[in-house]
Amino acid sequence: MNFLRKWWRLLLMTALMVAAIQFFVRPPGFSLDRFVGGIGTYVFRPVYESVGFLRQGASSVWSGYIELVTVSRENAELRKEAAVLKENLKESRDAVLENQRLRELLRFSKTLEKKTVGARVVGHDVSPWFQGIFIEGGSGAGIEAGMSVVAPAGAVGRVHRTYPDLSEVILLTDSRFAADVIVERTRVRAIAEGMGGIICRLKYVSKTQDVVAGDRILFSGFDGSMPKGTLLGTVVSADRPREGLFLNIRVVSAVSFLSVEEVLVVLSRPAVPFRGGTP
Repeated sequence: MNFLRKWWRLLLMTALMVAAIQFFVRPPGFSLDRFVGGIGTYVFRPVYESVGFLRQGASSVWSGYIELVTVSRENAELRKEAAVLKENLKESRDAVLENQRLRELLRFSKTLEKKTVGARVVGHDVSPWFQGIFIEGGSGAGIEAGMSVVAPAGAVGRVHRTYPDLSEVILLTDSRFAADVIVERTRVRAIAEGMGGIICRLKYVSKTQDVVAGDRILFSGFDGSMPKGTLLGTVVSADRPREGLFLNIRVVSAVSFLSVEEVLVVLSRPAVPFRGGTP
């Protein structure tokens, strides 16, 4: 192609001269049409080849474009299918985990001596002024203020207020929560009181008593605030101050309140009246 670009004028003049000579000096049986056709073919052959090359290239590019568009559409469809399958898998896993939790809740309910009703947690209200959750089921399900709320891992709190289909529960770490408890190892009695977050403190434990970090704290059941033996949590510190008569004891709750999803409400009133209400 570079050769033709450089010498096309010379080739054209040579072709015209050859055509003129052949025209004036024609051998027997000479055909002008065939001659002209041959000269045209010779002269324009590079052009024909270039056009054919370009046509073939354009056809290849178009075919590649069509294939690329097709592949892109197929990839988009595959991504959609993968997203649907991923969502279905997540829902299946969630359903399996929920079934496991419900079975565990059912087994736990059979260990309690009192009648219970299951409830799903539908909201949280954890602030410096209120430590609580909201659960499905209210006065229409027989739930009343003061009833205890528990989970397989331990105590959750107490019903504070009920609505027809909803109940407000204060957590055992709320400052308004107080209950009679015992140290599992030594059977020392105390009053558990909420301090916010996931911490309770034990009050009125003499410095002469044996309470150490790691001791499990259970509800005594004497005041009816919780079923007897329900786990409150574990002692994280038990300090003996120089002044005063009692130990400074901190307990971390056994239940993770922000992750609990299903609970049991014990359908019995506490022995000690609880200040709650139904609006």
